[in-house]
Amino acid sequence: MSQNMPIKTLEAVLNDIISIKLKDQRTFRGRLTRCDMYMNLTLTDAEELESNETKAKYGQLLLRGNNILWIQIPT
Repeated sequence: MSQNMPIKTLEAVLNDIISIKLKDQRTFRGRLTRCDMYMNLTLTDAEELESNETKAKYGQLLLRGNNILWIQIPT
């Protein structure tokens, strides 16, 4: 398996809505607009979720790759 596979998977879903859970247990959802080789992600129309309910809305959000626990992409 190639080390670049996660990045290629993310590049394939650019402009799609994804969900991200951070190591501090916060969950965010938004439209993926950028990703880099460090798994840093930029979301637009981002929102923070709590129990699947919107807790806060953000216009644009940058999430550092080293803080990401998991990423859920559309199937």
